[in-house]
Amino acid sequence: MATASRAGKNDRTHRPHGGIVRLPGVVPASLVVAAGWCWRLLVVAGAFLALSALFTKLYLVVLPVFFALLLAALLHPLVALLRRLRFTRPLATWITIVVALVVLGGVGWFVERQASANYASMVNQVEDLFNEAKRYVDVLPGTNSDQLQQLQQQLVDALRKNSQTIASGVITVGTAAVELITGLIVTLFLTFFFLDEGDRIWSWLVRLFPASVQVSVRGAGYRAWHVLSGWVVGTAIIALIHGVVIGLVLFFLGVPLAVPLAVLVFIGSFIPIIGAFLFGGLAVLVALITQGPVAGLIMLAVLIVEDQLEAHLFQPLIVGRAVKLHPVVIVLSLTGGALVAGVFGAILAIPIVASVHASVKYLTGVEDLHGQPRRAGEDRMKPEPPAEYAPLPLYANRSAETGRDGKTNNDLVTSADGPGADGPGADGPGADGAGDEGSSGGNESPPTEPAEDDRPDPQSP
Repeated sequence: MATASRAGKNDRTHRPHGGIVRLPGVVPASLVVAAGWCWRLLVVAGAFLALSALFTKLYLVVLPVFFALLLAALLHPLVALLRRLRFTRPLATWITIVVALVVLGGVGWFVERQASANYASMVNQVEDLFNEAKRYVDVLPGTNSDQLQQLQQQLVDALRKNSQTIASGVITVGTAAVELITGLIVTLFLTFFFLDEGDRIWSWLVRLFPASVQVSVRGAGYRAWHVLSGWVVGTAIIALIHGVVIGLVLFFLGVPLAVPLAVLVFIGSFIPIIGAFLFGGLAVLVALITQGPVAGLIMLAVLIVEDQLEAHLFQPLIVGRAVKLHPVVIVLSLTGGALVAGVFGAILAIPIVASVHASVKYLTGVEDLHGQPRRAGEDRMKPEPPAEYAPLPLYANRSAETGRDGKTNNDLVTSADGPGADGPGADGPGADGAGDEGSSGGNESPPTEPAEDDRPDPQSP
């Protein structure tokens, strides 16, 4: 009876650490773990692709919502100031919207006037630059300026033929922050209500969650909004600095289209790390073509200095207090956002990732409501030395079950049930009673636990 009970117990499916069902001799435990991870990752990837497809179909709704949140975060300080001056909430919101439209409309009108007035001058300067280059080429021995002449003619003809197209393209890019491509009416409508009743809308959304998690969700939303506001306002300040500096340098160098190029640099600065440098490169190219290599080198030096100031001074002091993301995360987020949604994805990637990151850290108890770590002085990126022996929990349990001689507990039980234990002499004097004393000098089988049917009842006296 005891032997049958032990055999039945050994044949049962047992669960290692983590509750994973492992069938001995059928499926390796490592394959079970790998399969579990694989199907879960596939489910997550499928859900992400489904959401991406849904957002692509509803981009006329999704993009205005995101851009309206950015505009609301940018304009919220003005609404708060008017509220402190005893203005009613709707009136403060209307004044803010009107001021924003007047400012953006005035900038767009000024950029259009500058582009239309300076475009012809830029074409003439390009032609003069090629004439100057042709004179240098003619002086060099063994050179032919015919190809340079053809290139000059093609470039000037293209500029004159497409003057309206290029000018309108500059204006379109310069006013993209106002129109937001997907519908100015929807964006302004959402921005107004986010500024006027944003807190009430968020309270309604929080009440859709179970009561047990409403407090946590409300705090996570506060952290996300705080990070989003800090990023938008800080980035706008940095972008304004870039645009003003580049515009002044272009103006003093006598480069045409200084104001439109400054606006492009301002818009491009909302893309961290590469935006200002990329659009600033266009300003360097225009300075090189219209004013020569000296002006181009000066513009390039100013752009490099500005890029270093942004990385080491502006970002840590202005944006770094609200947004705490590693540069690796920023670069990967920009790349992923650009692949998914182009320029708009690159602009929206950082605020979305930063807001989600802050919310997760609040929900997991890493940071408090104000972004301060719960454990003072904790460095969660501090390198740790590797352990001498640290198998996975699944294999650690299997190692713990192994005896000194390399046999597992199941192997030991099986050897105890062999011929030496249940054979013809198992019930004889050498197995029980006085035989236990005489067997101390031989090969003694390790004791085995009694079968479940043979154990005494713990409730019996």
